[in-house]
Amino acid sequence: MIYVNAEIDAILLSRVLITAIILNGLYFAGSYLLDKLFGDMCANEIVQKLQSPNGDKVAYISQRDCGTTIGALYQLSLLDSDEKLPNKSGNSFVSDDQFQIKWIKNDKLRVNHKKSPETYEMDKNVDWTKIEYIGN
Repeated sequence: MIYVNAEIDAILLSRVLITAIILNGLYFAGSYLLDKLFGDMCANEIVQKLQSPNGDKVAYISQRDCGTTIGALYQLSLLDSDEKLPNKSGNSFVSDDQFQIKWIKNDKLRVNHKKSPETYEMDKNVDWTKIEYIGN
C-alpha cells in the first residue's frame, strides 16, 4: 500500500516538473520573440549636438519617444566624440521640459533647466565630465 502511493507520487511529481519545464521554456521563447519583434519601439530625435571646446566629448540633447501616453522626454547624453548616439535613454539628465546646455570647460557642462517634479535624472558626473545644473 505504501509502495503504490510512492509510485503515484513519483508519477505526479514528474508530470508537474515536466509541465513546469515546458511552461518555463514557452515563457522564455515568447519573451525572446516579443523582444525581437517589438523591442525597439522607442526613437531618439536629436534636438542639439554640442562638442566640447577641445572636441573630445559631445553633448546631445535628444527627444525620446516610445509611443506611450506619457509623451516624449528630453534627455542629455554625454559621449566621446567618436561615439554615435545610441537608441537608449540619456545617460545624465532626463526631463519632461526642454533645457539648454553650454560647455564651460572641456570637462564641465552647464545645464539650464526649468525646476520641475518632472525631472527624472540629474547625474553630476559622467565619464570625468562634471555637470552643473541651474534651475530656473
